[in-house]
Amino acid sequence: MKQAIYSVSTLVRYLKASVDQDMRLQSILIKGEISNFTNHRSGHWYFTLKDAHARLSCVMFSSYASRSKLMLKEGMQVIVKASLSVYEAQGAVQLYVTSVQLDGLGDLYLEYEQLKQKLSMEGLFDAAHKKPLPRYPQHIAIISAKEGAALQDVLQTLKRRWPIAKISFIPSLVQGKEAGAMLCEAIQKADALKPDVILLARGGGAIEDLWCFNEEALARCIFACESVIISGVGHESDTTLVDYVSDARAPTPTGAAELATPDMQEVIAQLYVMRRSMMQHIDKHMKNHRKQLERLKQHRYLSNPLSYTQDAMLRLAMLAKGLEHSVYRVQSMSLSLTHLQKRLQLCLMQQKAYTNEALKQYQKRLYQGIQGTLSESLEQLQRKAVLLDAYSPLKVLGRGYALVYEKQQMITSVRDIKQKDTLTIRMKDGSVDVNVITKEEF
Repeated sequence: MKQAIYSVSTLVRYLKASVDQDMRLQSILIKGEISNFTNHRSGHWYFTLKDAHARLSCVMFSSYASRSKLMLKEGMQVIVKASLSVYEAQGAVQLYVTSVQLDGLGDLYLEYEQLKQKLSMEGLFDAAHKKPLPRYPQHIAIISAKEGAALQDVLQTLKRRWPIAKISFIPSLVQGKEAGAMLCEAIQKADALKPDVILLARGGGAIEDLWCFNEEALARCIFACESVIISGVGHESDTTLVDYVSDARAPTPTGAAELATPDMQEVIAQLYVMRRSMMQHIDKHMKNHRKQLERLKQHRYLSNPLSYTQDAMLRLAMLAKGLEHSVYRVQSMSLSLTHLQKRLQLCLMQQKAYTNEALKQYQKRLYQGIQGTLSESLEQLQRKAVLLDAYSPLKVLGRGYALVYEKQQMITSVRDIKQKDTLTIRMKDGSVDVNVITKEEF
């Protein structure tokens, strides 16, 4: 068998298709050291990711590089999120990077990404589960550190923007090993108070200090909370699992307070505008009602009340006259209807008598026609029976003739008979079987 020959491009396309179809390679986390880094004028980042035994070419397009919080440097230990594919022009395997993080926490980052993907697949981050923010909250619960600057920022913002709201403060640790469990307990306490919104506030810090906000138990606790929760954790660049599962995310604690409340001055201004619009609307209606009242004052019924009674009596008299006329017409129609009923009954009786007589005549004619047809048909039948009897084969047999058969097939010629054939001869009163010994043709 002749072995197939492939072009280089065909083979490379096959390899690319095979790699691209493997879904396990379309979103992977890889850690390694940065080398050969190039920040191209187009905004794309080109670099090599290596370890002690291997290296991979990487590209991070400008749409992702521009959003990166980390500027890459030679020798930097990082964790990249990427998809694997084949660059056809060079036939090289290449990583297409979408995000990059320092490998300072190594395994923790890997655990974070896995947990994030798990919770996302379970639907904890879906927008369908997000509760709408209250427009004018009357009761706000704050969960934060007791002595933290974040608490003071939130309180000052609430006092400035919306001082009429009731404030409930539930203290909690916001960093450390015990912080996650304490935060869950604080959220449950706050939720039991049935506030309009809960603010989860914590100032910025190192990623290690914020790590308690990435715990699975805390994320599930927030998801199960019946009250609206707004997260204001860290700085604008900090993102935790709490931000994804909360109903809304603010970049800072101050931002969370602003997101939860309207501005009192703006509300007062809106109320003033609404009040002015309402007063204008009321004034317009009052003017219209006054005009209607003036028109009513000029009505003749008000100047001469007896005229209303006179008009009503006139209308009543006209209605009574019309009623009398209607009664007369009804009586006349009733008499006419009675006369028509009598005429109809007479016509029906006459029509019935005529119909009965005609029916009798038709029955008589039909009986006569049937009798004539039957007589004629009987005569024809008798004639045909006589004729049929005359042409009957049995009649011929009665005159001394016979019918010859071989195997139920009628024989009409000697040429159809062979010696030693067995024949059946039918006569008028029966049949006999004979064997042919000799035959003679005429």
